[in-house]
Amino acid sequence: MAEKLNELLADKATLLVRENFTGVRAEWWWERRMGGGIEICQELDPQHMARDLSRETGRETSTVRRAIGDELGLEDDEPVVLTFEIAGDATVAEAARMLSERSSTSEGLAAGLYREVEEGLKDV
Repeated sequence: MAEKLNELLADKATLLVRENFTGVRAEWWWERRMGGGIEICQELDPQHMARDLSRETGRETSTVRRAIGDELGLEDDEPVVLTFEIAGDATVAEAARMLSERSSTSEGLAAGLYREVEEGLKDV
């Protein structure tokens, strides 16, 4: 029988996250959830995002900042926290796969948001 996430003690859960949620540039952390699940939290800094996308697309940073506001509905440049939760009844292998998938790019949990803003820039 496969070990479930809610059966892991703190050290094993920490090891699982550190080994499988890798390569993300942004500040991130994880928390234990009620019921034994875990939640990955990642900061999304719109100013950093604007600089990244400006460099990648060749667009002016001010243009990218407007696109971020339009596409994501952010009213200011204050960082926000993105979260991803894995239920406690997930197996360790399932949790490892989900963590790896969510950290397969340097943008981590924000990867889809980066792509959304890039698409919006095509219309500008």
